[in-house]
Amino acid sequence: MDGRKLSLAASVLLGLVLPVCFIVQMIAAGLHMPEAKNGQMDLREWNFAEDGVVPLKGEWEFYRNQLLVPASPLPDTAVLAVVPNAWNDMMKSEEFSGSHGYGTYRMVIRIKEEADVLYGIHTGNVRMANRIYINGREAGASGVPSESKDTFVQNNVPYVGFAPVTGEWVEIIVQVANYDYASGGIIIPISFGKQQAVLQNREWRVLQDLISAIGFIIPAVYLLLFYRKLRKEHSLLHLGLMCLACCLFVLTHGEKLLAEAVPWLTYGVILKIQAISSLFIYYFLLLYTSVVSFTPVTRTKMLRMLKVVLIVLLVCSIVLPTNLLSSMDQVSVVPLFCTVLFVLFNMLRSLIRTSTNIIFESLSILSLLLVIVLQALMYFGILDTSSIISYEMLFFVIMQAMMMASRFADSYKEVEELSRRLLTLDGLKDEFLANTSHELRTPLHGIINMADSLIEGAAGSVTEEQSRHIAMIASTGKRLSSLIHDILDFSSLKNGNIKLKFRPVHLPTAAESVIEVVKHTAGSKNIRFIQEWPADLPLLYADEDRLVQVLYNLIGNAVKFTQEGEIRISAAIMEDKAVITVADTGIGMHVERLEDVFHSDNRNADYEVSSNKGSGFGLGIAKKLVELGGGRIWLEPKREIGTAIHFTSPIAVNEKAADPAPYLSVKPIADSGMMESAAAAAEGMSRDEEQASGGIIMIVDDDPVNLQVLHNLLSVERYQVIALSSGEEALSEIRNNSNIDLVIADWMMPGMSGIELTRLIRERYLLSELPVLLLTARSYPDDMEKAFRAGINDFLGKPMEAKELRARVRTLIQLKQSVQQAIQSEMAFLQAQIKPHFLYNALNTVIAICPDNPEKASLLLMELSQFLRGSFDFHNRDRLVPLHQELELVKSYLTLEHARFEDRLVIRYELGKEMYTFIPPLSIQPLVENAIRHGIMRKSYGGTVTIAVQESESELVISVSDDGVGMSREKAAAVLAGTAEGRRGVGLRNINQRLLTFYGKGLHVLSREGEGTTVSFTISRAKIAGRSTVGVRSDLM
Repeated sequence: MDGRKLSLAASVLLGLVLPVCFIVQMIAAGLHMPEAKNGQMDLREWNFAEDGVVPLKGEWEFYRNQLLVPASPLPDTAVLAVVPNAWNDMMKSEEFSGSHGYGTYRMVIRIKEEADVLYGIHTGNVRMANRIYINGREAGASGVPSESKDTFVQNNVPYVGFAPVTGEWVEIIVQVANYDYASGGIIIPISFGKQQAVLQNREWRVLQDLISAIGFIIPAVYLLLFYRKLRKEHSLLHLGLMCLACCLFVLTHGEKLLAEAVPWLTYGVILKIQAISSLFIYYFLLLYTSVVSFTPVTRTKMLRMLKVVLIVLLVCSIVLPTNLLSSMDQVSVVPLFCTVLFVLFNMLRSLIRTSTNIIFESLSILSLLLVIVLQALMYFGILDTSSIISYEMLFFVIMQAMMMASRFADSYKEVEELSRRLLTLDGLKDEFLANTSHELRTPLHGIINMADSLIEGAAGSVTEEQSRHIAMIASTGKRLSSLIHDILDFSSLKNGNIKLKFRPVHLPTAAESVIEVVKHTAGSKNIRFIQEWPADLPLLYADEDRLVQVLYNLIGNAVKFTQEGEIRISAAIMEDKAVITVADTGIGMHVERLEDVFHSDNRNADYEVSSNKGSGFGLGIAKKLVELGGGRIWLEPKREIGTAIHFTSPIAVNEKAADPAPYLSVKPIADSGMMESAAAAAEGMSRDEEQASGGIIMIVDDDPVNLQVLHNLLSVERYQVIALSSGEEALSEIRNNSNIDLVIADWMMPGMSGIELTRLIRERYLLSELPVLLLTARSYPDDMEKAFRAGINDFLGKPMEAKELRARVRTLIQLKQSVQQAIQSEMAFLQAQIKPHFLYNALNTVIAICPDNPEKASLLLMELSQFLRGSFDFHNRDRLVPLHQELELVKSYLTLEHARFEDRLVIRYELGKEMYTFIPPLSIQPLVENAIRHGIMRKSYGGTVTIAVQESESELVISVSDDGVGMSREKAAAVLAGTAEGRRGVGLRNINQRLLTFYGKGLHVLSREGEGTTVSFTISRAKIAGRSTVGVRSDLM
């Protein structure tokens, strides 16, 4: 479906189908509404919470010429009045006409019995003054209903009122009086319900009126302002004034918001505004269609006659009093109806004779036809369609505005064609500049890389002097490369081709990433970088990449002209902007150079260090980027003391209103050769390799759109994806989940950047244990060097190509899996090792016991057999084993050691009931062996070893304690780090590393020299549950 058909379908749906469906729904809902019978209504089955308020329709008790109060006895003169309806037929008497007089409506409602619940009413149209009581309490009033016309005050503005209700009976008394209008009584039924339902009903009706009023006032202002520019287009004036009349019509009907907004207006004035606005709608509609239809019919006597009739009615509305004006309602309906028919006829003739804007004309005609039907339904009291009429009139205005916009758009086709040609030429220029820069960068990068390789000794050793000259060549090449980037940016800025992508940006994160890169360019300069950020610094609303570029240029310029001292980066809040300052203690500059410093041809000629002369583009680009982002930049010099550059940036008011830059694009990435090779590698994978792909990948990005894009790309490859929006969440997930195979993180994130996240990951995981793929739009060599120093495995530039992403993900996951397989094989080998010394001691103990106690020797041989079976189990390459199995290995070991050392070794077990928890293999026995060998056996009288398993609701603590010789805090740290002398077997470091990998917490060593040592580790029950089936031997399940 093309765009035109889609627009047509949407217009028909919104302008015709939706209102008709709403009318049908209103009629259907009305059929199921409860109605009062003989002055009573049963609402015990009505659910006010779900179904809302109830319109009190049906038969009310009516007491003519009596204003009853709750304490009044009920007279026997009651008649049944049908509501909604005028009371004219019931009020005829010798004293009053059929519409004038006063009376009381009464109804009794039965509800579910409750105690002290607030119920309320919401009035609609009760002419022309009323007061309402609920169970004896006055709920509200509009005007002053009175038995005398002298004390009567008319007012008919809807309101809500409430009163507490106890029990199952509610009495509603409505006092009504009318001495001014041609009809009186309850014209629109009163709504009844609980307080919340009544308030919601009121708020919804007010919202409807506000939306309609705003919907008319906006095109009215637009059309009238447009008319000021195009005085010849009278259709703009007529349609704009019609919109103003519609706005007044809405504000004086329904909830009558004008009366609330301007409380000093009398209700008589409100009634006149109602009549005048209604007539103005028809009058300006007639004038508008007579101008835009361009048919001879518009110059007929019918048109002139309708204009005269409408003007006469307008004069009558202004001059006549309310009672006479309201009595003319039935008379005025005829010319108004004829006006709408004439407009329809006129538009149909125009539609037949013209071939342009047929869709808008047709929809406008159908909309007016629907307005006629809705007015008829409301006039005959069938349905209250006032809100739908406003909606349809607004739809008519929108269709006409779109028709005029289409006409005006045709006038600019020639200009658009010229613009297209200019853009084509501009694109050719940009393409030429891009191709030229690419041709320059290719040999330039070759020079830089060759120079770096010579310094590293690729062609043999070089002398210090040669190395210095080669370094100058590389440095000059890098400056030239930076100049090429500046030329491209400056050209784009000059031609207005750079479009900023605004989003909330965390300034300290951006500044920190720039400082870490600039530190490497500072070389041996003794410069301190100081950051000062206020505690309440909000996010900036800026283009993240361009903000980084501005900071890089300013901080880099400060480094260039500062030999030693400090560079201070700070921020302050000034109204709705942030003022960022980059101040240095360098050589400063002359005051007369202030105006030239940001010009593109300025090279800071007055600066004293000639070797630091720049291209002159950096500060000029910074100035244009700041101004393009809605800020300004200025310089504050202090000769011989330094320079401070200030610039402003808007503050992000709505942090969610980000327009993210997508990761994927049809544009080629910078390193096309790398992309092609990666894509070829992905295409060249065999089907078996593709089917074997899979793993758990965590993606970290503060942009939800980018998260979704990456999730979609990786889910297709059957990876399990964990999507997180911050570095803090990522660290928490890594601590709780050791099954993650790869982390893909964005460089720039508020709070914790991708670089900082990588550093924290590397504190726990090696490069091969948890690979990190960094996504960045910054591809400068200094940036990449910083990223690799932080510990990333690979990076991808944005925008990226999907095939390259998948290929690199496969490579990194396969790398981790290969390393894991090697580690598991090594673990199996370690499990199978037995210290020869222990084996000799165990056999000697059995031989010594055998002659005196063969049964005990037999038992010890069985324990040795069990210990050897567990230790030589080459199938046990699994990552986890049950706790009871590990304890059985420990008990076998201790049985043999106890037989050897006898009374010198005391063994205690403090075990809980949780014996089926899964833990890494060989995580307790080496701790026990370490406690015996290096703890109690170094005492002549031995000691006690305690193996404890302590349980709580949230965690499990396993500890091995001894009362041996103990050790110092430094030695304990060396043991865990694996740097202690004499380290044998699996070792504490191995156990500590595996526990960190699985549970995020390693061994905890508490020791005092001469008192003993306790080595423990803690396992969270949540992690136990998550790992109880991961990496477990199949014969144990």
